[in-house]
Parts: sequence; C-alpha cells; structure tokens
Amino acid sequence: MATQAAEVRNNRVVVLVSEAEKRRIASNARAADMSVSDFMRRAAERYTEPTDAEQALMRDLLAQLEQANISTRAALENLEETESRAASFDEAAYRAEIVRQLEGQDINWAEVAERLGLAKGRA
Repeated sequence: MATQAAEVRNNRVVVLVSEAEKRRIASNARAADMSVSDFMRRAAERYTEPTDAEQALMRDLLAQLEQANISTRAALENLEETESRAASFDEAAYRAEIVRQLEGQDINWAEVAERLGLAKGRA
C-alpha cells in the first residue's frame, strides 16, 4: 500500500459513513491496492466541480429520463388496462353475439362455402 511519506500528515478529516458504505469503501480501497486513507484522499483530490456544459448535459439527461419514466408509466397503465379487459373477455358470449348478427343477415351460406373452398367434394 502506497503512502506519500514526503508530507507530514497530522490533520484529521472525519467522515461519518454507514456500515455498508464503510465496507464498500474498504473493498474499493483493497481492490485498488490502497489504504482507506489513501483511497479517500485520492478520491477527494480527483473531485472537480462540474462545468456549466456538464451541468447542462446532466439537466438534459435528467429531463429525458423523466420523459422516459412518464412514457413507461403510461405504457404500463395501458398494459394493465388491456390485461384487465382480456381477463374479463367472455369468448362464448362474443361468439354467440356474432352468430346472432350473422343469422340476421341475408347470406347465401352455400355460396360462401363454395367460394372459400369448403363446398362438399372439395379439399
């Protein structure tokens, strides 16, 4: 584990973290082959305030994400409504209604069967 011995480090910065955060930080430090102190110091030194362009980009991305969330919620609501209608669909009643409507029509069923290739003697 590398530490910079050239500078005297006698000041303390206290950072309160949860137990889970502490474990993640320690794990990340081990993965980087650093002490937790070096890891936190390096992370703090690398931090820079986002530029105006970066902030504008983040605002645009957040707006796009919110729009995607709105669209997704609407699609899910539509799906739930469609599933509900499908679950309550009474196929037998639907077929009976269609038969009733067709029986009320003046249809030459023999001609329909012949045109569809359903007439007797045909494959």
